[in-house]
Amino acid sequence: MPETTLNPTSARKQFYQLLKEVNENHSEIQIISSTNENNAVLISLDDWKAIQETLYLEQTGTLDKVRSREKDESGFTEVDAIDWDNL
Repeated sequence: MPETTLNPTSARKQFYQLLKEVNENHSEIQIISSTNENNAVLISLDDWKAIQETLYLEQTGTLDKVRSREKDESGFTEVDAIDWDNL
């Protein structure tokens, strides 16, 4: 497994292997230049989509409702009883 932090030249030389790694291991690869300019992170498309979905749920307030329901000790709610359209 390559380092999790590479400079752009090393990342370019190993690019295909890095693509395989981030998809197989769900790890991220930091690509950091010596001048700290034009830095990036390489992740799988699936992980990127998961991040985007989490951000959307956070922006819409849905995650706040989920968190409050997780803390609610008043009882268990059946999945079929949840009004999913009004979360």
